[in-house]
Amino acid sequence: MDRLQTMQVYVHIVEGGSFTHAAQALQLHRPAVSKAVQQLEQELGIRLLNRSTRKVSTTAEGEEFYKRCLEVLASVNDTFASFSQQRVLPKGRLRFDVAVTLAKAIIIPALPAFQQKYPQIDLVLGASDHPVDLISGGVDCAVRLGEHKDSSIVARKIGAIPMVTCGSPAYLSRHGVPHTLDDLRRHKAVNFFSGRNRRVMEWAFCPGGESVTLKLDSGIQTDDSEAFLSCGLAGFGLLQGLRPSLQPYISSGQLIEVLQNVATVPKPVSIMYPSRTHLPTKVRVFIDWLSELIGRQYPA
Repeated sequence: MDRLQTMQVYVHIVEGGSFTHAAQALQLHRPAVSKAVQQLEQELGIRLLNRSTRKVSTTAEGEEFYKRCLEVLASVNDTFASFSQQRVLPKGRLRFDVAVTLAKAIIIPALPAFQQKYPQIDLVLGASDHPVDLISGGVDCAVRLGEHKDSSIVARKIGAIPMVTCGSPAYLSRHGVPHTLDDLRRHKAVNFFSGRNRRVMEWAFCPGGESVTLKLDSGIQTDDSEAFLSCGLAGFGLLQGLRPSLQPYISSGQLIEVLQNVATVPKPVSIMYPSRTHLPTKVRVFIDWLSELIGRQYPA
């Protein structure tokens, strides 16, 4: 086998977790698959896989080689596709990580349309509120709220989602309904913190077009979106969050919107991906699709 073929075999072994899976997927005899791995390990002078009777797993070097193989094979596929008279549908495994509230309220409901358009892309979704290392984590792209400044990656702003301020009926009955920003300063908040420095997110308003940020005293703090909502429903304090995420609870009466006469500052949405000259086609079409999805509903 040539190098590209052995790399292809290796990727199938890692993703399928077995030599047999790779042999079946590539319609090869199992000895040919084993020989391909031996060829790679001999040529590289390293051990790529840990083998047992039940499981195949990558060594540290094997995991890094797997990620490099994905990049090389994606680049080869893109090169052939770009010169082919009949365009080939993008295919392969797409790993993307999305902030939890965005995933649940906006992206997951729309994903079937993307999958129908690109049926050969195998979607692998991670939903997290924590920073993700795109390179070491093998993640093709990530979608996060807020502005991001990291020279090692590309961060493209694709929209801005409206925010809403609200509280549970139980909390408001105990502490009163705020009608002004001065009233708000006397209230407790369910505060959300994020990032490696665990910074508490400020609340942002723009009364009369002037930007004002506030940090309310915490009734409780959390770094998890699900817990953030649960704490608000339980009456720990007021919430300021994405309107698409909180609106169903406002409509049902579980939360009550406050300060409706004071405009909030929309939260930017950014899509991040490794800084490469040539993005794999599967990543490029996903970025374009997501940018259109968010930008159409929530333009920046």
